[in-house]
Amino acid sequence: MARQSQSPVRRPPTRSELRRAMVVNALTKPVTVGVGAAVAVAAIVLGAAWLLVIALMAYAALATMTFFDEAEAERVGDRAYGRAHGSIAAPGLDAAKLAPEIRAQLDAARAEQALIVATISESALSFADVREEVAQLVTALEGAAGRAQRLYAFLVVQDRGALRTRIRELERAGDAATVGALRAQETEFARLDTMLRSAYGEMEQVNASLRTVHARLVGLAVSSQASGEQELVGDVRELRERVDVLTEGLQDQV
Repeated sequence: MARQSQSPVRRPPTRSELRRAMVVNALTKPVTVGVGAAVAVAAIVLGAAWLLVIALMAYAALATMTFFDEAEAERVGDRAYGRAHGSIAAPGLDAAKLAPEIRAQLDAARAEQALIVATISESALSFADVREEVAQLVTALEGAAGRAQRLYAFLVVQDRGALRTRIRELERAGDAATVGALRAQETEFARLDTMLRSAYGEMEQVNASLRTVHARLVGLAVSSQASGEQELVGDVRELRERVDVLTEGLQDQV
């Protein structure tokens, strides 16, 4: 079957990327550039070279103040994470086109991601690594959901009742060869059906574990403890690895 293409999901920025954005914002802030430039122009007009040193010092001081300003940091974070537009990341898979069982699990993962982002946004700590790992986990779940959907789409159009009826007819007619071929087909359908139901269960387990991670994150955020962040990151990464294994298994079938 032809593989369905998926739109890439924009991942949240890493901590280093966020820091770089804050530096750029501080260095290019209009008031910072304007004051420094004004003093530099005055130095040139007045022929006072010492004012150039003052201009540089003023520019550096304003840039530093901007970098460490909490309100500015929040605005930069809003732009970087897309919160100013009320979004987390562009969805890479249209859940409305999925089978109900698959859609329920993907919707649950995306909803939990939104709650985790809200928890992080309200925290005094950045938890940027947790945010990034959760985004990558949801992306991985989208990949698994897409492949599970292709498996579902194949199975849902198979008339297994008619297949069983035909097997019984051929058994009465004594056509053992054809019965054998049809039973092999029935066995393969059953195997794929078991695989699909296993995928449902695996996705549900991952979502349950993600909710546990969120609960632990709330505890860290409330107590303003950053020491447990890397443990949470590791737990979410393990969940993503489980999803990757699931996706690879499904990929071999569709």
